Parts: sequence; structure tokens; C-alpha cells
Amino acid sequence: MTEKEEAELVPGADGGAREKLLEAGRYLFLQQEFHRVSIRRIAERAGVNSAMIAYYFGDKRGLFQAVVMSYITPMKGYLLNGLREMPRRSFGDIFRFYFRHAPRELIQIVIKSLLYDPGDQGRWLVETILRPLLTEVERQLDQVLPEGREHQPEFARLMIQSLLIFPVLMKPILETLSRHPMDETYYDELADYFGMMLDRAFDMENAQ
Repeated sequence: MTEKEEAELVPGADGGAREKLLEAGRYLFLQQEFHRVSIRRIAERAGVNSAMIAYYFGDKRGLFQAVVMSYITPMKGYLLNGLREMPRRSFGDIFRFYFRHAPRELIQIVIKSLLYDPGDQGRWLVETILRPLLTEVERQLDQVLPEGREHQPEFARLMIQSLLIFPVLMKPILETLSRHPMDETYYDELADYFGMMLDRAFDMENAQ
């Protein structure tokens, strides 16, 4: 009997078990590298039979990928739609949404995977998630930046990427250095400032 067939005989094989496994995966993949997280530990933390992983995700890799996609999908949609709708939607709008909703855990999981576990999961992140997303961001930037000035979409994307990631990833350190609490109001003001600076850098008034 396969693990999936076994899982089908286990009471409670429903969406509740799937969400518990996702939550367990989010926690454990954040704490340790992918190869150090065992199926048994995931199942124990989720409080479900380990066969549920095969039933819902196929294997541990499938669970990892589902965890990443649960973060990526809503953020990707808003980011790309925001770029498509410029200049009606500003850089400040994009930063504000990202700072309010981007999970720091996602950034940590991605960086941990790429730096310390550059195997199948690292390649999957690069080839399936990051490279297509960044290529699309560059394409959208190339379309919305004003004509008549020399722009390099790759450098523009890299600058925006850094401004998006650094204040979220490094919040615990930055907060110890800041004279103000880095709460929602702080991030809203930071988003407006970043947006204003990018609008000036890219001369977005001429794109109106």
C-alpha cells in the first residue's frame, strides 16, 4: 500500500490537515534548512499522520513548494498588477502594500534555501519562481518608465528589489538603531518616501 493509499484510510484527511501541514512547514523550514527537516517532525508538529504529506503534497519537496507558493502568489499578483497600472498606481502604493503584507518569513526561507541548501529546492526557487518573476518585473518596468531617457530595467528592478526586501528582512536590527518604532505608520511613511524618490529618479511625472 502506498503512502497516499494509506492516507485515504486515515480519518480527518481533509483541508484541516492540509492547512496544519502548511503551518508546520512554514515554521520548520524557517528554523532549519530543507534537508534537516524530516517528514516525521513535520507530521508531529502538525499533529497528523505522516502519510498526509504524501496525500496532499506528494512528498516533502511538494510541501516546501506549497509553503513558498502560499506566500508568493498574492504578492506576485499585486506587484505585477501594480506595475501594469502605473502611472495610475504609484511606486508608493506598491511599497505600502508590500510593507503591510509581505511576510518576513518568506524572505528568510528563500534566502536560507539559496545560501545554505542550494540543491533541488534552490534550483526550483530560481527557475520556477524568481527568474520568471524578475524577468516579468523588468519587462513591466521597461514599458512604464518614460521614453526619451536612458533606463536600464535590470538596474531599476535591482534597486526596487533592494528597497522592498531590506527594510522587511532586517527589521529587528533596524528597529534597534531607529529612534522611532517601526510600526505600520512608520512603514507607510517609508513607502511614501521611497515612492517619491523613485518617481523623481525615473521622472514619472513625464509618464502621466
